[in-house]
Amino acid sequence: MSLHHACLSPNTSSTCGGAAHDARDARAAESAGAQAGFGQAQIEAECEEVFDELIHSIIELCKVDSVESEPTDTAPYGEGCLKALQKALSISKDLGFATDTFQNMVGSVAIGPDTSDYIGLVGHVDVVSADGVWTTPPFEPDIRDGRIYARGVLDNKGPMLTSLFAVHVLDRLGYDFPLQVKVLFGTNEETGMEDMPTYFQSHPYPLYGWTPDCKFPVVYAERGRFKLRIQPKNANNEALYTFLNSYILNTPSKEKSLGIDYVSEEFGLNQVRKVELKHVDDTLSLEIVDSYPADVKLEDLLDEIKKRCSEDLTLEVLEHLEPVFFPKDSVLVSSLTRGYEMVMGVHEPPVPTTGGTYAKVVKNIVPFGPSFKGQKDIAHLPDEWMNIEDIRKILKIYSVSLWQLCEAIR
Repeated sequence: MSLHHACLSPNTSSTCGGAAHDARDARAAESAGAQAGFGQAQIEAECEEVFDELIHSIIELCKVDSVESEPTDTAPYGEGCLKALQKALSISKDLGFATDTFQNMVGSVAIGPDTSDYIGLVGHVDVVSADGVWTTPPFEPDIRDGRIYARGVLDNKGPMLTSLFAVHVLDRLGYDFPLQVKVLFGTNEETGMEDMPTYFQSHPYPLYGWTPDCKFPVVYAERGRFKLRIQPKNANNEALYTFLNSYILNTPSKEKSLGIDYVSEEFGLNQVRKVELKHVDDTLSLEIVDSYPADVKLEDLLDEIKKRCSEDLTLEVLEHLEPVFFPKDSVLVSSLTRGYEMVMGVHEPPVPTTGGTYAKVVKNIVPFGPSFKGQKDIAHLPDEWMNIEDIRKILKIYSVSLWQLCEAIR
């Protein structure tokens, strides 16, 4: 595979930015008046033109150790996360895009007309820790057997740059975007998702968009999730022990014992994911983490649990992430499904997921890629990888899907 990327040399970044603008302007002039002939073949051909540069950019970004560390006055999630954000924005500038930074926690890249509504492609550059035994150092990306091995290559640096390059592909072709497109790079997805809610306190949510942090095909629904704390009043631990023995221990189904064994034909079983007994402020407490189907209401689950609690117990919801749900025939889901199927050449209807992504905290976006069927247990383990040919395919999927979404909005 050829990996010639003189354009991304650190010593030529400013020149490269100008070259990118010049190339874009030239292509726009060439395609002026030819928008009606714009199509999938052109897009996929352009994907091949930028592919080597994409691979080079992914490798460069994956060299940055962006595990969350101690915050500083200028780096809210640690120097590594900020460095990765700055690198992602530097790559974006080299492609000719306008960039901005919000409180050194979210970076934005914008293209297209200055419209109030916009399409948002939202992901993150922070990564989980690189524990365990690696064949090669986790922040020294290695290409072997047709794969890139590095921490963050799949989750989420590779897919985010692939989304960025999908915008770049349409831009190079002189595509007439009907509204602005923004790529948003977060830095706190893995350890709290505090970055995006802070950003959107002062910025509008996208009209439509995706987060490339899950699986293919289009994910139209995510489960809800909550953490519940049950504590005794007046240090009456006996009441808590009674609840624990009656409904948690020595039962084949915690869900059934608690009265929350809801079954959804579309989204599956309600699932108690974790139960933990701990001391909080010198008070014994029981914490329950539950993952519930998108068509179940939190209030119904809490009501059933409350029925089983004596008057000597208190309940407190510590955390709650609402389900994500979009109709399968919505503009967003149908457009991305159409783009995916155009590239893959197969019919694959949208699917739900048990996972959780930025779609939980960013309105109007769905999870979309990057993993294909059968690709599981990769992202957070040693020797995290992405197939290079998968990246090529994903670039085409994202580029064609973005085009389809834009045309549906136009």
